Amino acid sequence: MDRRKVVLHNLKELFSIKKKVICILALFLIAMILLNFYNVYKTKYLIKDFLSTDHLGEEVHKISILNESTTKIININKDNPLFLSLTESLEDLKVKRSNSHFSYTEGYMFIIYHKNSSYHISINEKGMLRIDSENYRIQEEKAIKDLIALIKEAFK
Repeated sequence: MDRRKVVLHNLKELFSIKKKVICILALFLIAMILLNFYNVYKTKYLIKDFLSTDHLGEEVHKISILNESTTKIININKDNPLFLSLTESLEDLKVKRSNSHFSYTEGYMFIIYHKNSSYHISINEKGMLRIDSENYRIQEEKAIKDLIALIKEAFK
């Protein structure tokens, strides 16, 4: 009889330890999911976080801009007076991941050649931005207006 009690007691302890391990693993998994969610939806700097540079104007020699409604494209070289303003404006853009729909027909696409890669960044006048097949919302209304004004000036 005592042997059965000892075996039952040992089994209860074993199941108790398994429950604790499962609870610890579940908490760890929840923490990892929350951390991933935070990283995806936190505010990011467009150039610093996506192109991994702080000084776009020093590393890029040309930026192409496509007007997606007219399909007209312009190239802004480093010697263009708008180049510095445009790169600074792009460096200052703060974006946050969004589930909103992105409309291509009313915006512009930047084609930036950086470190043997080309980056295609679509921006529309509603403050939406698309990069790496994900939609983002530009966080500052003034930044959107300033950038769109620069783009329109470049197309004159």
